[in-house]
Amino acid sequence: MQVYLGEDVLTAARKRIESIFESFENIVVNVSGGKDSTVLAHLVLSQAQKLNRKVTVFFLDEEVVYQSTIDQIEYLLFEMIPEVTIPVWWQIELNLSNGTSLTSGRCVCWQEGAEWLRPKDERAVHTYPYKDKPMRNKQHGFGILDALKSFNDHHSDTCFFIGLRADENITRFRAVSRHAGYKNWLWTTAQKHGNILAYPLYDWRFSDVWKYIADNNLTYNKIYDYMWFKGLNVGEFRISNLIHAKACRSLVELPEFEPDTCNKVANKIASVEAGNLYGKEKLGFRVQQLPKNFGSWLEYRNFLLLTYPDREKVKIFVERFSEQASDENAARQQCRQLILNDIKNRFPTKPNRKERVVERWKNLL
Repeated sequence: MQVYLGEDVLTAARKRIESIFESFENIVVNVSGGKDSTVLAHLVLSQAQKLNRKVTVFFLDEEVVYQSTIDQIEYLLFEMIPEVTIPVWWQIELNLSNGTSLTSGRCVCWQEGAEWLRPKDERAVHTYPYKDKPMRNKQHGFGILDALKSFNDHHSDTCFFIGLRADENITRFRAVSRHAGYKNWLWTTAQKHGNILAYPLYDWRFSDVWKYIADNNLTYNKIYDYMWFKGLNVGEFRISNLIHAKACRSLVELPEFEPDTCNKVANKIASVEAGNLYGKEKLGFRVQQLPKNFGSWLEYRNFLLLTYPDREKVKIFVERFSEQASDENAARQQCRQLILNDIKNRFPTKPNRKERVVERWKNLL
């Protein structure tokens, strides 16, 4: 494993987790069913086992996920180290962003009266457990981030462990480092009500995660095996719901990986066929090739704004674009936002690499 300042990342992570157990009585591990949260859960639960402590393991079920992810969640919640685990599994009604459709930009998961991809688990929480139901944006409705924030805000003096790693992208590094941490620990973020978020794996790399899984013979999400055999890029080894803007390219392989899940998702959300066909196409959701009928990305962007079916959302895009550069590089990225129905700005417009390098050296010199 990587070594920093004479200490490998596994040793450092264990020390971080030990320090949290010394500082907090209430501890929650947020899990997604992916590789990082599997390693994190095992590290935290192992420490709880040593100390004869109990730890909450929390999963927010977004319904439109791989069946392999649900299999892994059952392992984490009920089988990994069950004697120290307090399982909390939410299967509540949520609004999901749908990056595969311009006309149906929202998918309601676990909607009452609708047909679900799979039956609700009898061990899960099926209705929102609190009286209040705060929303950051009423237009978007009660979504994933609202549910997570609500869960955290209804706890106090609690540490929430999150399996975030900074090497995945610079945005994740900023999420760790941009706020003052608890006790000035870089790998933590202070929250309200005496709560903190902790990222003890923030300096791990992809290879560190898999070495730990192999060394400890951990059960892991089998969708990774399919990804490996298919030859996907390491950056595509991601587990999340299948339809949001950053994940809908996974629909390309879904019929091969989990055909039953694919059929169920297609029956629930008709637009996933577009994700299957065009999720990785340069002319499709990647938006890397200009359609031949347009002379520039600016022209194409204006066409997409003119024909965007939800006119209320157009105002959001127009206001956002008015604050950005008006050149071909920015226009291409704006086209991508429009095609992926990126209301939440998950793909922010960035200057091209050459411009960033020039600006960086100007600041240095």
